[in-house]
Amino acid sequence: MNSVVKDEHLVLKIRLDSSAFKARLLQALERMGSPYRVLKGPESSSGSLSRAYSSSGGKPAGAAPGKRLARAAADASQWIYYGREEAYWGGRVQEIVLGRPMHSLEDWRRRLEAAGLKPTSQVRNAHAARGTTASYIRRFAVTVFHLRAWDIRPLGKAGQALPLLGEAMSPDSPLYKRLANTAVRALYAVGLDFGEVVISAGEEGRFTVDSITPVSEIGSAATKAIAQAMRGTLEEQEKQELPAERLIGMDPEFLLFDPTHRKVVPASRYLHFHGEAGCDVLRYRGQRLFPLAELRPRPGKEPRDVVIHLLRAFREARASIEDQGLIWQAGAMPQRGFPLGGHLHFSGVLLTPELLRTLDNYLALPLALLEDPRSAPRRPKYGFLGDFRIKEYGGFEYRTLPSFLISPLVTKGVVALACLIIENADRLKARPLEKDAVWTAFYTGRKQPLREALPRLITDIQKVPDYSRYQGYIAPLLDAVQSGHVWDETADIRPAWKLQNPS
Repeated sequence: MNSVVKDEHLVLKIRLDSSAFKARLLQALERMGSPYRVLKGPESSSGSLSRAYSSSGGKPAGAAPGKRLARAAADASQWIYYGREEAYWGGRVQEIVLGRPMHSLEDWRRRLEAAGLKPTSQVRNAHAARGTTASYIRRFAVTVFHLRAWDIRPLGKAGQALPLLGEAMSPDSPLYKRLANTAVRALYAVGLDFGEVVISAGEEGRFTVDSITPVSEIGSAATKAIAQAMRGTLEEQEKQELPAERLIGMDPEFLLFDPTHRKVVPASRYLHFHGEAGCDVLRYRGQRLFPLAELRPRPGKEPRDVVIHLLRAFREARASIEDQGLIWQAGAMPQRGFPLGGHLHFSGVLLTPELLRTLDNYLALPLALLEDPRSAPRRPKYGFLGDFRIKEYGGFEYRTLPSFLISPLVTKGVVALACLIIENADRLKARPLEKDAVWTAFYTGRKQPLREALPRLITDIQKVPDYSRYQGYIAPLLDAVQSGHVWDETADIRPAWKLQNPS
């Protein structure tokens, strides 16, 4: 992940519900030692508490001044600020805010199932789960912090940590990667920023989530791992400064379909693996094939730049794909078994769990209302909420969206809305996907719960001061979403993009 810009201090601002865990964590941080310290933070000063009172006009509704100050002090005591000692001495500070109120335990299993993760028959806290017997081969406790697995410990039948035999599991091993990915997905699905996930790795590659434990209930081993993760996060962020400017890119996919023989034609027949117009891999019926065409235009600063670069990649594809009788199809799954993605790339942007939630709620949710109902089988294996990948250039890829090459209107709207969200995430606070009904509807393709959440999202988007800057691209997309229009994934996208060669 990226780090802070030059001359800017990065601070972890962490909300903790448990005073007992807070005490254990503070002790672990003190024992560990590092160039970072637990800081007082801006809210802890009396001046900050006074400002919290005076900003309401001096007469907060329903509360006496003393009670309001007491509540502000209590709220401030829930937070830990962790960073370099000089962070709040002056200059710019960027806070990574972590630690959201948790869902009830009863909600977790439904959310995991909807997101394509397999919970055990009952998801419960780790203290109960570890005492049960279940069919499994190996069990692991994975400590997750800020979208990353920081510690993986093998467990015995009774839940105790087993000693490592030989060398520790390599982060490059397939088992480690799958455990880490599963744990990060599971914790994100239930709305937590850090905690412990216990996973059973069973026969035939079957993984199940045995338990999810919030930090208020984790033991000493995971507490130490959280402390190390806090230090490691700051160290990694500070190694590489964010680029001075934000860039956005994309690599949306499309299919080549032969209407005469009713079959998909592999894109590798016409396109090379590399280049602005290339082919991409897909496992189909156990085989590693290259059926998907993928456009990889150069990134740009503004949506218009990105669209211009996309047109260039489109023209390269048109020059390479000689068979004019093929239909170019986009969307989520225009042909059964061939899921398509519309991945967005960002650099110069600090990735956080809350930024992913903002993209999910304000971009993925509205776009889902345009999807062809036949595309529902794409999820949850592909395009699950919060799907991201760290990239070698230092940025990240947001992978939840389907291929938005359906039309220029959709593509322009998606790119512009993504830019607006990235630049104004702190103003976009609605989280309808926290509701189980909306979360499940996204995965099952039920649009009514999504549509009910739409008015608040659109109002928030239109209230952003920068909205007028992107309105020409965003407004037509929002109009289409509100109209109830559904795109046709079987259609040829070339006429909309004016890509058909003259006869």
